[in-house]
Amino acid sequence: MSYCRRLLKGVVAAVLVSLVSLFFCGTAVAAGDRQDDFAVWSSITVRKHIVSGLSLSLNGELRTARTATDVNLWWVNPELRFRFNELFSLEAGYRYARVNRIDYWEPAHRWYAGGTIGIGIGPVYFYLRELIEQIYYTDRDLNVSGSVISYLRSRLRVELRMESLPLTPFIGVENFLYLLDYRKGETGIMRYTAGVRVPVGKMHSFSGYYRFQQTFSSSGLDEHILGLGYTLSF
Repeated sequence: MSYCRRLLKGVVAAVLVSLVSLFFCGTAVAAGDRQDDFAVWSSITVRKHIVSGLSLSLNGELRTARTATDVNLWWVNPELRFRFNELFSLEAGYRYARVNRIDYWEPAHRWYAGGTIGIGIGPVYFYLRELIEQIYYTDRDLNVSGSVISYLRSRLRVELRMESLPLTPFIGVENFLYLLDYRKGETGIMRYTAGVRVPVGKMHSFSGYYRFQQTFSSSGLDEHILGLGYTLSF
């Protein structure tokens, strides 16, 4: 009975978090003629703890597009992370991706490095992550704009952690700021996310989220994303 009560509290908290996030998403939609799309992003992560604070992980993700009927992108991503404590960590990684361009699959290489710092106020934890990344499309001419894209990614995430809850609700907002070419200083992508993480024992965890993503380009694409994830840690 106590577990059912905890689970019910967790579901209520997750619903409240989702409603708050949806409110911000609705107010963030830019005016104008924009296209909408629905996508599903599914990921698997395997994380190995090497020494105290240091871990190596291998991540894989599959993304759909065009109302979730087509595979739009897949990637694999080794990452190294050093966690000083639960409120401060550094990370660096490489990602190899294939992007569906309708008539062919375009390869892309991504390097990134950054850090996360947090603060806890009672059961509420705030995390700010700053990440610098560069994407290199190998099939494009290096002299043409768009072959190399650099971002400063700033993400604010809020988590609710209570011993009485068997899951962790969270909300987040992330800004992708162009660092190079003629778009320097402009926002390229905005993401608004609400979800939950459910640990199962010490080694397994599952996550689910709703994400609203705005891409500020000639396409003016708004994406409604359902995300599902699994993590194995040992």
